[in-house]
Amino acid sequence: MEIFAGASVLMTLLILVCSGVFTLAIVGGVGFLIYKTFGSTFKSMAGNNALLKTGVSAPATILSVEDTGVTMNYSPQARLTLQVTPAGRPPFQAVATAFVGRMQIGMIVPGASVMVRYDPSDISKVAIESIGAPGMSGMGSANVAVVQSAMLAQDQYYNELRQRGEEAKAMILTAQDMNIRVEGGGSMFRMTLEVTPRVGEPFKAETQAAIGDSAREKYSIGRMVYVRYDPSNKAQVALDRAA
Repeated sequence: MEIFAGASVLMTLLILVCSGVFTLAIVGGVGFLIYKTFGSTFKSMAGNNALLKTGVSAPATILSVEDTGVTMNYSPQARLTLQVTPAGRPPFQAVATAFVGRMQIGMIVPGASVMVRYDPSDISKVAIESIGAPGMSGMGSANVAVVQSAMLAQDQYYNELRQRGEEAKAMILTAQDMNIRVEGGGSMFRMTLEVTPRVGEPFKAETQAAIGDSAREKYSIGRMVYVRYDPSNKAQVALDRAA
């Protein structure tokens, strides 16, 4: 009887241990799945909250809108390409994500105005501060005019850089189609580049440019190009030509 009693106790302990391990495995698996699914979303939200507390406020115009496919509390998350026009420095483009309430969906359209907060030391970091007045439900003529005006202001800055900026070679790190078509058969692209100046250390910068459909291969990721930049403001460069 002592042997059987000891075996019974041992079996009970084994069952309890296995049950605990199985429970931990399930909890760990669920936690890992949640992290893989929403980890980047939570990280983005934390970054946005920090920017809203410490960033510099500036008006911006929405150039394009994409649905990220993420939903929280029935609110879809939108990825916005923005034309930011801060006071005292050149305009720039950036991408920000935001959860949009059902009553705000009609306001998130190209050409609509928003207020943002940005990091002055890294203008690629932008968070939506507030959404402007309701706009049209679609890309109306007034909205098109606003987008064109915002992009024209950016182009003017790039043209100035091409005339007076210093030339440097750069490698394309990212090239994102902004889903904005231009006349003559091309699309607007937003690029991140690693610039190698003739004097000084390499640096990363951003730009936008209209790329013809037949020239996309020349301006794809990993390709070398020539750019023009302002040594006193290296955050943005102007795309000059393919290398």
